[in-house]
Amino acid sequence: MSDKVFSPTAAASENAHVASMEQYRELYARSVEDPEGFWAEQAEQRLTWLERWQTVRKYDYHKAEIGWYLGGKLNACYNCVDRHVEAGRGEATALIWEGNNPSESKTYSYAELQTEVQKAGN
Repeated sequence: MSDKVFSPTAAASENAHVASMEQYRELYARSVEDPEGFWAEQAEQRLTWLERWQTVRKYDYHKAEIGWYLGGKLNACYNCVDRHVEAGRGEATALIWEGNNPSESKTYSYAELQTEVQKAGN
């Protein structure tokens, strides 16, 4: 195993959701020490909810029953596509499709993906 570390550029770190290993370690510690509070905060900051949840998580590992954000409702398509167009990121890359043939690929912006999703929905 190599001990080499490839650090991101300063510009990449400035635009990252997690800008440093120190910040990552802080987030990880919070997620372990207060999972309900941590994941509630993440859901409130990163998703748009139609109805807020009543319970962040409910689990029984012995029965393999795990539930997240119980009682909450959201629109996955809105969260994945539409909100990015509304926020002015319509021209940013949303999806890169790679075909079975290495020469086949297509890049979709959020605006293009929104148009294709609307076509499929119609």
